[in-house]
Amino acid sequence: MNRNIIEYCQKVQEDDALQAAYAGCENTEQMCEIAVEEGRKLGFFFTKEDALATGFSFERLQDAASNDSELSDFELELVAAGLPVNVSGGNGGIPG
Repeated sequence: MNRNIIEYCQKVQEDDALQAAYAGCENTEQMCEIAVEEGRKLGFFFTKEDALATGFSFERLQDAASNDSELSDFELELVAAGLPVNVSGGNGGIPG
């Protein structure tokens, strides 16, 4: 798996403005095209095919944005890749 796409997804998870870039997306393919474009602006280099192969999707972006008290499958993948995950959510990290 392309490490850049994983790191970019983590950045999306942490950045509300970056998440807003996906507001007008109508499908996963369009979302992946935006991911490539936005990723390059931030120094992350991956292809649309990399994003599609990773399963970059609306559901994962929504899971990342909600960031509740349980780790999503996406967050578990980030942890497995050795990347830090912000799990504080809106309750200061206190399990709900």
